[in-house]
Amino acid sequence: MTPLDLHSERFARTGNIAGEGFRRLLGRPALGLLQTVVREALQNSIDAAPEGNAVEILLRFRTLDGGTLQTLRERVFNVLPPDEADPASEADGGTNLRRLLAGDRVSVLEIADFNTSGLAGPTRADVAAGDDPLDFVNFLRNVGAARDTHQGGGTYGYGKTSLYALSRVSTILADTWTTCDGKPVRRVMGCHLGDAFEADLDGKRRRFTGRHWWGRDDGEGGVDPVEGDDAIELAKALGLPERAGGRTGTTIAIIAPHLDPEEDLLRAELVETVLLNFWPRMCEFTPAARRVVVRLEVEGRWIEIPPPEAYPPLDLYARALRNVHGSGVGEVRTVRSARPAADLGRLSIVRGLRAPRHVLALKNGNPILGQAHSIALMRPVELVVRYLPGEAFPDKRFEWAGVFICSDDAEIEKAFASAEPPAHDDWSPDMLPKGRTKTFVNVALRELKEVAATYVRPRAALGDAEERGPSVARTATRLGKLLSGISGRGPGRNVSAGGAGNRKAISISAARFVGLEHVGGRRIAHFEADLTNDGSRPGLVLRASPHLVLDGGSTSSADLPDEMAVALLDLSLAGRTVGAEGLRIEDAQGRVSCRVTVPDEAAVGIVFGFGEGDGA
Repeated sequence: MTPLDLHSERFARTGNIAGEGFRRLLGRPALGLLQTVVREALQNSIDAAPEGNAVEILLRFRTLDGGTLQTLRERVFNVLPPDEADPASEADGGTNLRRLLAGDRVSVLEIADFNTSGLAGPTRADVAAGDDPLDFVNFLRNVGAARDTHQGGGTYGYGKTSLYALSRVSTILADTWTTCDGKPVRRVMGCHLGDAFEADLDGKRRRFTGRHWWGRDDGEGGVDPVEGDDAIELAKALGLPERAGGRTGTTIAIIAPHLDPEEDLLRAELVETVLLNFWPRMCEFTPAARRVVVRLEVEGRWIEIPPPEAYPPLDLYARALRNVHGSGVGEVRTVRSARPAADLGRLSIVRGLRAPRHVLALKNGNPILGQAHSIALMRPVELVVRYLPGEAFPDKRFEWAGVFICSDDAEIEKAFASAEPPAHDDWSPDMLPKGRTKTFVNVALRELKEVAATYVRPRAALGDAEERGPSVARTATRLGKLLSGISGRGPGRNVSAGGAGNRKAISISAARFVGLEHVGGRRIAHFEADLTNDGSRPGLVLRASPHLVLDGGSTSSADLPDEMAVALLDLSLAGRTVGAEGLRIEDAQGRVSCRVTVPDEAAVGIVFGFGEGDGA
């Protein structure tokens, strides 16, 4: 196979966009560069999947050397832009292709998708496409084409600048198995994004945009991608992901990426980036037709990406998403606009104990993976736009997570899509013209910010004399008192079951902690209380309800993982011992005792109360 031909784009008489201007289109994403690249690439892959197709994606980092590197030098980049077109950018950690290829090793980050339509359609931007899509020219030729995918990622093409930005030499390779005019075709092309420059051409000084492509000379002053058997052979020689059996899709190879070569940090960053942005499409309950399956390989080693349910705090976000879907058990709230009247979307928040983090979640110190206190914002495509932070629980053992999905009504979904900047990492209503669409986004964000700010401490309680949330004085005990053996009797009132005229005829005191024992590997706390009973209501049933204690309140078993659940073992009075069903008081009074299981590194409390029922 002969080496590829180089085409450097000249400025047209009517003007072009210069390479440096092209790079600025990305703007200043709120996310890191790798996270932006992975978000954009996977978003494009999801948009390119035919309806009903689960998307499979491979992220692979590897080092080229030996014969593979020789193929890259001699068959792809055999001809390079002139020196004035490719200055070394050492100031920002960059280099140039000449210097890079002179070394003995070159790293690449490959992002490959399967079961997608690939980069379909014509390869020239000036050719009428008819019914064919324009994916190839929109990705490799054009700048900023409007989205043409229902509920897709927004303006197609701007985010591709992040691919060049991640490369230290602003260079990528594209390998796609796709269709054109209804026929299958394999294509390979190289692209480089430099700065505008001047150089001699045909005896004259010419201006060039800084955009370059490697392919096959088209005989009209440009290049087309390598196609057919030559493309298959070149992809194989470079070791690009195989597409046996005609597995359609696209591979983007980013040459010399700005990535930390330390393997543990790299794999942690890749896993974190994938999960934080795409977990809604990776849950165990995600329908097969919407599922995104991501595989990760670093220097020949396969890295497991755990399901979101096994990667706290994403387990809480996943529970909130189930609620929004209507398949969970938690509360769901509709966020509404009054003028104009519209349902803007659905919100659910779940709270729970802070579960131990996966080892990979501890590598980079991402605050989203710390104590959760944010709402994940999404459109109906269910890819995370960003996390809207709120107030965290004062007790760091507890956390909350929310999910908001805007309405799939065409007008409302389009409003939120239009509010996204090129990197799709925010909703910015200031980008929208005054009118209904701007109002929709403004109202939703205002309501969501209010909920996030007041979830831990409701606004009605702000500024009063009590502490945040339910007063600590109302809890039965605290962890320090539980472990020290000091009485944990609280200052609350006795619980009474009497009428208006005999309020203290039947009552029970606040619980007090007696001691802690270890039985069969479990910690068990003992509590006591004093029952006053005049015998006027022998059918009343005394019950004990245990709970975990946190700063400012308590949490029910419904909010907790299994390993943190608390359970009542027994309840005793006057020689009678029963379980959770409760105990009929009859005419007994005196000391009530109970035993409760205590999870590790936690505190428990007990609440006594009376009710009707069978009891024992």
